[in-house]
Amino acid sequence: MSKERFSPFALVVVAIASISGLLFGYHTAVISGTLIFLAPAFQLSPFDEGMVVSTILLGGLVGAIAAGELSERLGRKITLIGTAIVFILGALIMASATSYAILIGGRVVSGVAAGIASVTAPMYLAEVSPPHYRGRCVAIYQLSMSLGILLAYVLTVHYEEAQQWRLLFAWGAAPAVIQVIALFMIPETPSWCVEQGYFERAKLSFQRLRRDVLWKKNLKISERREKGRQWGFFFSPRVFYVIVLGVVLSILQQVTGINAVVYYTPKIFLTAGISSNEAAFMATMGIGGINVIATLISVWLLDRAGRRRLLLIGTVGMGCSLILVTAAFLFQAVLVEKLVVLGLMAYVAFFALSFGPVTWVVISEIFPLKVRSQAIALALAANWMANYLVSLLFPNLIAHWGGGYTFAVFTLITFLAVGFIARWIPETKGKSLEEIETMVLRGKF
Repeated sequence: MSKERFSPFALVVVAIASISGLLFGYHTAVISGTLIFLAPAFQLSPFDEGMVVSTILLGGLVGAIAAGELSERLGRKITLIGTAIVFILGALIMASATSYAILIGGRVVSGVAAGIASVTAPMYLAEVSPPHYRGRCVAIYQLSMSLGILLAYVLTVHYEEAQQWRLLFAWGAAPAVIQVIALFMIPETPSWCVEQGYFERAKLSFQRLRRDVLWKKNLKISERREKGRQWGFFFSPRVFYVIVLGVVLSILQQVTGINAVVYYTPKIFLTAGISSNEAAFMATMGIGGINVIATLISVWLLDRAGRRRLLLIGTVGMGCSLILVTAAFLFQAVLVEKLVVLGLMAYVAFFALSFGPVTWVVISEIFPLKVRSQAIALALAANWMANYLVSLLFPNLIAHWGGGYTFAVFTLITFLAVGFIARWIPETKGKSLEEIETMVLRGKF
């Protein structure tokens, strides 16, 4: 089978768009290292700590809801430019915060940017990618996010002794400045151009993004389709079915506990018995490194092994890893801190191999073009809401239930996710977005 081929310029395009993932990862994870310093600086109670962590997620919910309309009306590219500017604003507000209220405000602003990025960047990457490379291109967004998380952890270790938490927040503006400048060089996605009726502009985009003309076949299919949003189409049984699949998959990505681990890693390790902040930060940085390595493997495997197989293997691995963490906490095993570190490293590795990148890929490709922006926004809004609830409740769960029962709940949910994936998530590897849309509309999905 002939495969559409990237142009060299398209690789640059993917790299520029993926900076949104790095910003997402850094802005959400930097709180993990700064929280230990913020608590005494602002005299935060456990509830206040939960609010500082979770308010970025409320902003993310707002951003995700807004992203569908913004990316539909303004285009994916212009929306990404605006998002990078909002990231800069959020970083500067947090870095200059002189009160708890200003800190919360900065977290909300960064959250709005992260929410818009979580919808728009994967959608942009999916729409500029050839079918046989789409999985790895969208997964690069998750890889970039993992690099952002690791960068936050590394800088935390660097600034830990001096407790320079303001610089940690300020660094979140640097990649956004680079992205704002670079985004002006890349094209709008062909899919958005087609949806708006800009067929010549779509052709120009394809010519810059491909080394061949195989894209002309799919462009002709798109040109023949009826344009414009119709809520009746959104709620038609076949389309609404895949929207429900995307929403449930998106929620499961969060309620299996990943961001409780990302946001509270040092706190979890201190609870497990690691005796110093420095040791907890070093173990946290190890988690970040494992996350990046496993995501790299996933980028390589996604268009080879397929979405469904990776999801199943990875989710089973996550569940088994959580069993180890749960048992170590519950039975206070010998060397409990080492078992918890080992279990969480395995859990993060399996997540980065599967649920992390594959969710972004599946959500970016299963919805028909006519409702894609709105459907992705709905799925990611559900993702942010689940993320918010888990992150807000986690400190209290740890305080009242302890690590054992808290991670037992995550273990149970993870194995429920295995059943959902096995029963309802189809394989989309190697299919064009137009082919997937045809499958959905014919009820073969």
